[in-house]
Amino acid sequence: MRLRTKTDMAAMKYPVLVSAALVGVGPGRSAEATAQDATVVDSAGIRIVTSPAIDMIYARMAEDASLTIGVVEGPEAQLFERVVSVARDGEGNLVVADAAWFQVRTFDAGGDHLWTVGGEGEGPGDFVDLKGAWPRAGGGVIAVDGFLQRVSAFGSMGELVRVARIRDSGSPLAYRAWGLDGSESLLGSATNPSTPGLSPGETARSLVHVVRHRLDGAILDTVSQFPGAAGGVAGSGGDIIHMVSLPFSAAPAAAGGVDGVATTGGESYEIHRLDLAGSLRHIARLAEAPPDRTEEHLKALVPDDRMRALYEQLPLPATLSGYVRLVFADTGELWAQRYLVPGTPSFHWDVFHPDGRCLGRVEIDASFRVHAVDNGQLLGVHEDAMGVERVQVRDLESGGGGSAAAEPPAAGSSRTSGSSLN
Repeated sequence: MRLRTKTDMAAMKYPVLVSAALVGVGPGRSAEATAQDATVVDSAGIRIVTSPAIDMIYARMAEDASLTIGVVEGPEAQLFERVVSVARDGEGNLVVADAAWFQVRTFDAGGDHLWTVGGEGEGPGDFVDLKGAWPRAGGGVIAVDGFLQRVSAFGSMGELVRVARIRDSGSPLAYRAWGLDGSESLLGSATNPSTPGLSPGETARSLVHVVRHRLDGAILDTVSQFPGAAGGVAGSGGDIIHMVSLPFSAAPAAAGGVDGVATTGGESYEIHRLDLAGSLRHIARLAEAPPDRTEEHLKALVPDDRMRALYEQLPLPATLSGYVRLVFADTGELWAQRYLVPGTPSFHWDVFHPDGRCLGRVEIDASFRVHAVDNGQLLGVHEDAMGVERVQVRDLESGGGGSAAAEPPAAGSSRTSGSSLN
């Protein structure tokens, strides 16, 4: 495994403290004016762009969906249970991966079902741990199974083209696929969990490698490495001990775009953006820190008193996590989702210009999970109060805070497939 760590080492050798005035920015201020407040420093060949803490709205999600696919009762193709990815191909079709059904399904721009592949199993074209499915630039779909550690290539009509084993990808239980980058390399997170002899009250973190594989399964490179989420040992009396994941512990996230890759360690509002060669292009930061963690946060996340008592034996993080998800828009902007404080009704997404400047924020209702930003629309999953999932397309509307959001690309046709009233 070839590690690209020279840029990270340089950043550690030449630390840079970037200060920026915190300027009050309202919706009436343009994105261009706000971006001028960003501080840019070049140190040891690394471009660091620090944006002030701003409260400008980049765009808003439309209240009503322009397309909904999904029913409570009806055709199997419109029943969803655990959607792990939604993407749009070059023909305007939606590619949906549902891990509970072990299936990849495609729908046309109007929401009509085209084809379904997959099923539960280890045979060619089947899945055990479906991580996601993404369209290729030249047609067809790539689907990834984490447990089987393999990538399956399907043609434009769903025909199985090739199955390849993903090599050097760490523990099958810890592998995560993030999608494809512009060179059609598969971006994922490979983890080899450490197993130290922890005593009750102690925690440990594994090292997570953000890696790229060719579609034949061969490893291409490692673009970043970060500490993973922490785990610890807690006792419940007598000889009974419990291995638990540490609440609020930060974990890395990554995304692939047409011209590169973005990664974050998840502990702060900082993103590393790399080109397709794997070299660090710049570091984008906000002059803002994640909020302090409180006991109310733990109660909201873990309402059960017994379980909460176990977690309280461990050294919980003093702050909430930073960025937890990254998504590239088709126009090159990078969307970064902040940690959702338990009980908060909406997700806060920061939107970054390709040069690293923060353009503003988008608030997304907590019932809607964003999977892609394409053609001025959000592609994702809406989960209702009963836990029923539906794939939806939502238009982006002007946020009134900048030209980048004032004229979003033309949205697709407004049509609903299936009954959204069930």
